[in-house]
Amino acid sequence: MLGSVASRLNSALEGLAMMPETIHPHLDRVERTDPITGHTLAGAAAHPWLQEGDSEAGLRIYFESEDSRDRYAAIAVEHPEQGLQRTLSDDTDEGYDEG
Repeated sequence: MLGSVASRLNSALEGLAMMPETIHPHLDRVERTDPITGHTLAGAAAHPWLQEGDSEAGLRIYFESEDSRDRYAAIAVEHPEQGLQRTLSDDTDEGYDEG
């Protein structure tokens, strides 16, 4: 009995060894709706595009025209945390367990 269990386990392990290893496939994130005009593009490969983030996990955005891409690129990135004059965190021990 123990021999048949070991045989089945060995067969299962051999089957796993034959399977290709897949860790994390490339995330191909693409947006085909121009964020400036709101038009969805057919045949987006012929249109100008911009890569947001890195090429592995970022987002490729296609635009209707060069002007639309340039207008999008000119939009300033907001950093609201830079305008804070003081921290809003509470550094006291209130609310923590004393145990």
